Amino acid sequence: MRGDTFLNPPRRQFALTALRVAGAMALCVVAGLAVGLVVALNAANRKMDRYAHSILAYSDGYSDEIVSTLDRVNASPFPFCSDQDIALLRELVFRGHLLKEIARVKDGFLHCTSINGRLANPLPETKPDLVMPSGRTVWLNVPLQTVPGMHADITGAGAAVFIAAPDAFGRLREAPMTYTTTLTNRPANKVIRTAGEPLTLSNAQVFAQKELLKGDTLYLSRCSARYAPCVVVGLTLRDAVQINSPLIAGFVIIGALAGVVLGLTILLQPSKRTLVAQLRRALRRNLLTIVYQPIVDAKTREIVSVEALARWTNEEGQIVPPDVFVTTAEKLGFIGDLTRVVLSGVVAEMGAYLRDHPDFQINVNIAAADLADPRFLPMLEKLLRKNRIASTSINLELTERSTANHRLAISAIGKLRERGHKFYIDDFGTGYSSLSYLHQLAIDAIKIDRAFTEAIGTGSLTAAIVPQIFAMARTLNIQVVIEGVERAEQSAYIAGQDQSILAQGWYYGEPTPAAEILKRLAVKTPENISA
Repeated sequence: MRGDTFLNPPRRQFALTALRVAGAMALCVVAGLAVGLVVALNAANRKMDRYAHSILAYSDGYSDEIVSTLDRVNASPFPFCSDQDIALLRELVFRGHLLKEIARVKDGFLHCTSINGRLANPLPETKPDLVMPSGRTVWLNVPLQTVPGMHADITGAGAAVFIAAPDAFGRLREAPMTYTTTLTNRPANKVIRTAGEPLTLSNAQVFAQKELLKGDTLYLSRCSARYAPCVVVGLTLRDAVQINSPLIAGFVIIGALAGVVLGLTILLQPSKRTLVAQLRRALRRNLLTIVYQPIVDAKTREIVSVEALARWTNEEGQIVPPDVFVTTAEKLGFIGDLTRVVLSGVVAEMGAYLRDHPDFQINVNIAAADLADPRFLPMLEKLLRKNRIASTSINLELTERSTANHRLAISAIGKLRERGHKFYIDDFGTGYSSLSYLHQLAIDAIKIDRAFTEAIGTGSLTAAIVPQIFAMARTLNIQVVIEGVERAEQSAYIAGQDQSILAQGWYYGEPTPAAEILKRLAVKTPENISA
C-alpha cells in the first residue's frame, strides 16, 4: 500500500551524509598528517643519532691522539727537558693532528714546552677543571702562559701535558642540528661542557642517553663507550618537520586519497552491517513506531479493525522502508524480536481501547520464523494475559510465502486459532497458495494483493480473476479483504459485490499514530472517505 512507499531522504539526511563524507575525508587527511609527523620525528631521531655517533667517533679519535701522545712523552728515554727530550716533543707536535704543543711538568711546575724549550723560570700549574677516573687532569679554555693571548684545552697525565688546537670541535656543526660536547666523571656525577652550544640538560639526563623533548626542542644524548666524552644533539620541532616536509606531504597525500576512497564508499556502498546494527539497537531500545491503518466494511465504510504497521527512522534520520528492515530481520534471524516489539507496542498504545471494546480487532503481521519458534505462543499469551486483553482482539497476518512449509503452517496456525486468534493471509495471489490449500490451513481471511486492486476496471486478465476469487472465498466461507484501494471507482466496485467484503487503502485512511486512530474510532468511520 502507499503507506509503505519509501520516502526520499530529507535534506537533513543529505547534509548528514555530506558531513560524514567530509568528516571521513578530513579524518583520513589528519591521520595521514599524524602518521607523517610520527614517521618524520622517527626519521629526525635517526638523523640525530647518526650525527651524535659521528661526533663521538671524532671525539674518540681526539682522545686516542691525546692518550697515545701522553704515553709517548711519559715513556721518553731522554732526560727530563733535555735537548733530546724537547726534540721528541717537537717531533710529536709535527706529527700530531689536533696537537699544538706539549709541555713537561714536575712537582707542580711547567719546566719546558715544544715551542719555548726550557723555561728560565718554571711556571706553576693551575688547579684543573676536572680529574678523570683514569687520573688524567683537564683544563678547559685556559689562557696559555707560554703563548700570550691564546686559549686552549689542556690534558695532563704524569709528567706530560697535551695542549689541543683551539676550536678542535668547531667544524662539526651540521645545521639545523646543534651539538654540545662534554667531559664526564660518572662516579663524581660531574658533567662539564667542552664545545658547542650551552648545555641545557641535567647531569642525569646526559648520563641517561635517551631522547627527550624539552620546550620546543628534541634532544638526544650519547656517550662514548671508551672515554669520558658525551655529546648532546638538539633539533627544534619546526626544523624536524621542515627537513622531513616531503615525507610528511607524501603521507598527507596518501591520507587524502584514502579519504576520497572512503568517502566514495560511504556514498556508493552503504554498509549493510551498519543498517543491521542500527536495527538491532532500535529493537532493544523500542525505537520503532507503530501506525494503524483502518480496515473498513466496503458497503458501510465503518471501521471494523485496523492493521498495525511498523515504521523505523534510522540514526541518520532516514525513513527505512518496511520491506527493507523486515526482510533484513527475517534473513538474519531476529524477526522474532521485531514481532515482539510490535506486539508490545500495540498492547501499550491500544490496550485500554481493546479492554473497553473486546470485539474490536487489531491485525499484527508475523513471519514464518514466528510459527516455528516454540517461544512465540507463550510470549503472546503472557503479554495478553498481563494486560487483560482477549486473544480474540489480536488477528495475525501471514504472507503466502510464510505458509510454504505446509505441515508447520497447519500445526502452528491450528494452535493459535485454538487460543482465539484469527488468521489472515496477506498479499494473496502473489505466492504459493490456492484457495483449497488455504481451506486446509483453516485461515479466516485473505487479503488480496494490490496488483488485483489496480486492475479493477481495466478489462485485463488480472481484473477478470477478481470475481472468481470472490466466488471461491464465499464457497469456502473465507473473509476477503481488498488491499490498496485508492480510487473511488475501486471502492464502488467492491461495495457493489453481493457479499461482505472488507477494504483497506489510502482511500479509506492512511496509516496514523494511535492517538489519531483512536479519534477516528470514536466516530466509527475514517475522516477522509470521499463523499
